[in-house]
Amino acid sequence: MTTTMSNKALRITAIAAVAVLGLGLAACSSDDDSSSTTTEAGGGGGSKLVICSDIPYAPMEMEATDTKTPSGYTGFDIDLVQAIATGADKTLEVKVTPFDGIFAAMDAGTCDAVVSSVSITDERKQNMDFSEPYFDAEQSVMVTKANAEKYKTLADLTGQEIGVQSGTTGEEYVNSHKPSGSTVKALPGASDLFAALQSGTIAAVVQDYPINAYRTTQDKNFVITEKIPTEEQYGMAVKKGNTETLDLLNKGLSTAKSDGTYDKLYEKYFGEKPPTS
Repeated sequence: MTTTMSNKALRITAIAAVAVLGLGLAACSSDDDSSSTTTEAGGGGGSKLVICSDIPYAPMEMEATDTKTPSGYTGFDIDLVQAIATGADKTLEVKVTPFDGIFAAMDAGTCDAVVSSVSITDERKQNMDFSEPYFDAEQSVMVTKANAEKYKTLADLTGQEIGVQSGTTGEEYVNSHKPSGSTVKALPGASDLFAALQSGTIAAVVQDYPINAYRTTQDKNFVITEKIPTEEQYGMAVKKGNTETLDLLNKGLSTAKSDGTYDKLYEKYFGEKPPTS
């Protein structure tokens, strides 16, 4: 969940443990990895497309306020995969899953795919397959308005506590680039980070730009002081070998981009056309 505007965005701190758990769960299910997810979750051959998503992560994944929303959830990611499901004549089912266990849940057959602002990385590609990239993401530094002049960049946070979401690319980035004397505080979700920043427990939040940027539109006490280019891209993840669901997602993404659906959703949530349009 480029943590939600992101780079709803890399969640990898627990990837080694998740990979091991995922392999163990897979071994206990079917000998055919590509069919176990499809069979248990409803998958490519069933009437439903079941996804795991870490919600809330606004504006990428959110609970819907409109009771007519088919899945009960909305946001850029959810609306996009809803369009894919509809185009494939499938019902979309969303299973809310904490990010630090989301890939293990997919491997266990809980869902057909993880659609949750997942950054594509070489490490993750060893343990799962990804759709074509569908969103360019960056990291960002967000602070309170009162500290905007003091903490203009990540480098300015010397000696401070920096908040990140557990298991994300933001956590990995800060651990690799934090200034001298600073500490990293990993919290489970974006809402936890915002509360900690508001209370002064942490000096800054570093996470995917889309998530931080959306928050600044909802709370004028928060400002983004630095965008950090990382060349990250989001992809929809499936269990290794689940080609049926992967083909469905890629076909749906291609259609959404060619028929204008993708552009409309991008403008709806981010107020501008996609950079590649």
